[in-house]
Amino acid sequence: MSLRNQILEVSRDLLIQHGFGKLTMRNIAKRADVTATSIYLHFENKDDLLLSLIDQSIEHLKGQLIREIDSSKGLIPQLEDLARAYVRFALEHPQEYEIIYMVRPEEMPQYPKEKFQQIRSAYELLGQIIEQGKQEELIEVENSMISAYTLWAQLHGIVSVILSKRLDTRIPQKEFIDQAIEHIIQGFIIQKTPA
Repeated sequence: MSLRNQILEVSRDLLIQHGFGKLTMRNIAKRADVTATSIYLHFENKDDLLLSLIDQSIEHLKGQLIREIDSSKGLIPQLEDLARAYVRFALEHPQEYEIIYMVRPEEMPQYPKEKFQQIRSAYELLGQIIEQGKQEELIEVENSMISAYTLWAQLHGIVSVILSKRLDTRIPQKEFIDQAIEHIIQGFIIQKTPA
């Protein structure tokens, strides 16, 4: 593992454990068993380090979602696959997920405007499929991007319940995920009435 990746890994652990306010170059250096000076060879400052963590996590999530897209499938199965991939990423990589979505805004450095496109690109994948479903009269929505953001928010709710250990112990996690995703997707589909 490169020194840069080692620093990022240690920083991710410390960030999740203690929050951005208590993340210091000295603590990172101590945990990574390097000098603070060596960290500055790779990162300008603590803000630059956090932005690198966010970028890395977003790229990982986006990569997982892109790999799930199978254009040989219908649009609804594609949407379901993306929803499942999103939840799976969050549960398999909770620290990365938390860095993307759960670090408090007041703790974050100013995020460069050009980086917002990278964040948006993950749910724009959903928006493109929803828009295509709208054009093909499979999905009933007014604004595809608002609907994509709504879908993302609902998936984020599923993940948050599980990661915060708030899921009722009487409810099996897999069944909860399966049914929740099914209900969410069904909410977008145009219901055909029998002739």
